[in-house]
Amino acid sequence: MLSRSVVPVLLLGISWPCANAQWEAGGIISITSHFSAAAFHQVDTGLFVYGSNNPGPSPSATEGGILLTWDAATSGGGVVWYEPSTFMEDVDVKMAGGKPWYIAVGHELYNYSLVVRKVHGSQNPLQFDSVRTGVGRYYRAVRMRNDLVAFAAGGTSTGDGIIDMSTDTGTTWAQIAVLSGQPVSRLHFVNDQVGFAATGGYSRLFNNGVHLPDSGAIYRTLNGGLDWEQVLADTATGFSDVDFLNGDIGVATRNDGTMLRTIDGGLTWTSVPVEVDGDVVMTSVVFRNDGQGFASGYRPDGSEGIILNSSDQGASWWLNYSTAGMNGARRIYDLYFFDDGHGYACAHWKPLVTDGLITEVAGQGAAELSLYPNPATDQVELRTLHAGIALVEVVDRFGVVVHRFSTEAPIANFDVRNFAQGLYFVRITSGTTVQTARLVHM
Repeated sequence: MLSRSVVPVLLLGISWPCANAQWEAGGIISITSHFSAAAFHQVDTGLFVYGSNNPGPSPSATEGGILLTWDAATSGGGVVWYEPSTFMEDVDVKMAGGKPWYIAVGHELYNYSLVVRKVHGSQNPLQFDSVRTGVGRYYRAVRMRNDLVAFAAGGTSTGDGIIDMSTDTGTTWAQIAVLSGQPVSRLHFVNDQVGFAATGGYSRLFNNGVHLPDSGAIYRTLNGGLDWEQVLADTATGFSDVDFLNGDIGVATRNDGTMLRTIDGGLTWTSVPVEVDGDVVMTSVVFRNDGQGFASGYRPDGSEGIILNSSDQGASWWLNYSTAGMNGARRIYDLYFFDDGHGYACAHWKPLVTDGLITEVAGQGAAELSLYPNPATDQVELRTLHAGIALVEVVDRFGVVVHRFSTEAPIANFDVRNFAQGLYFVRITSGTTVQTARLVHM
């Protein structure tokens, strides 16, 4: 069961910190729970959905549930719904009449598709009950177009994908699509008419095993979810998630660590650079409102969860955070951002939170060093809180110092016109103080 405590985070991996997003362990801790997804209706109040132990053949015990946090997971939360032998996979929320309308989906041991929504007639928007929508099927994804219309998707025991639709806030459901041999892993709607489904994503098995399907596809709807067409397919690897920055630019994550990007609304896709070595199971991708992209994944052996970041609209991806060395959160399943400063990584044992939560304290080095403009094309203005003589080094992604100078002022300028396009780290050393920020040259 869930307990409340705080576990210190171990910063890892690279020799300088990333300044644009810092992550730390949330206060909600469990020995057995997989935190699958999150949705928030206020900056610090929302829901996590979870499943205990592992789904799959012959599970020892399971308990799927919904946990409410009122302090952005910094200290704990309380279970508001749970049922034995279930596993909750996804959750979404829309606001209507000043109240939140949540819908969560999952399954009972992959054999009953399960929807959890507000109790009919209750004045409490956070009082839930469940609806089973069929046998021999399961849900892994849910997205709401508004407070009335929602789509739930997953698969069947025969290996097909399914997409169901509700027009009464999750009370009744009708199947509108069957995707032959393509179980749905995640849904994303760009607007009321345009939406995408990722199929063939990884699934979790008993005793922390991972099942990786041997094919997958991306499907698109142009009429509000009533019809779905395949726009991308892979005969060897499945897709775990898809998200769009706007109507044209989107990114899909593949089980083998590959990320693909479209700039024409999903008509064509190309693979993009992902700077992570070794095998990674990709699990999710999301764009924040400010254009920053984040993606999550983990090592197949469960030794490390990773978070990637893109500052160029999904054209390239770099390591943003790793959980290597942590006693938990070594499998990250999903990412959710309430706004540009408040985000959550849903993982095994505990969620991770961005350090802007509640306190609005900036990430390590972020308040002490700023670069403008960023991305840059010619001149960059550097501002630091530390006055005095400092050494400024610009380091490329291979660790090579490409520019070095000294400054005595808190404000300095340098030229990047001769730099190759890409990602750089700007490092300032003053005595024993080292500050680092990332710079993108376009």
